Amino acid sequence: MKAIPVKSKIYSHQLLKISPFKEVIKPTVPHKHADYFELIVLEHGAGYHTIDDQSYDVLPPSIYFLKPGQVHCWDFTRIPKGYVILFREELLNRKSLEIVYNLPVLMQLKENAMLLELVRCFCQDYQSSASPAILEAYLQLILLKAAEESNAQLQDGKPFNPIYYQFKSLVNVHFQQIKKIQAYAEMLHLPGAQLNTICKTASGKTPSMILNERIVLEAKILLSNTELSIKEIAASL
Repeated sequence: MKAIPVKSKIYSHQLLKISPFKEVIKPTVPHKHADYFELIVLEHGAGYHTIDDQSYDVLPPSIYFLKPGQVHCWDFTRIPKGYVILFREELLNRKSLEIVYNLPVLMQLKENAMLLELVRCFCQDYQSSASPAILEAYLQLILLKAAEESNAQLQDGKPFNPIYYQFKSLVNVHFQQIKKIQAYAEMLHLPGAQLNTICKTASGKTPSMILNERIVLEAKILLSNTELSIKEIAASL
């Protein structure tokens, strides 16, 4: 494979989509989704799910959560059954934005978890053309329940600064083309020093550290999933 393909399962004008997971056993090639989040709820199935440079056993009931730009592929040994929820960042309120950047990639659920029934109802109402307000409320509630199930480390009671998450989103989209932190600060209409303070307060890391971590991760992904040489990877990054 010469490059990792980018696939889209949602139209450019759509902010939200939920559908049943395809019930087939067919290995997928490593791919990524550029501009939306993906929350996959599996109730049945077995096999492996590789996300970035880590492979996970498929042990339903479970939830897999992918941020834009993450690379993944499936290798099932038993027919899967579940749901796929796709949504864009524009749909998220402040709390939900914090949640999606703190959720782990894998959450194991109990057999009778309320979250499973909530997702089933969400899919039924989506297919019945429920109002956008109802569908958005489902999404916010599902994210809150997912955070509860995973014990996500949210900053409850602490100042929440959405600019930190906006910066991480910009890095995820532009890290291959834009290497200067000042350019990101300008996109956020901030002085570079203020962006540095925001990132260090939220994560203990400087903007440069966050950018470099994303570049290193991409190098690992390309080494594992493509035929590109180290020299070619270095040139692309």
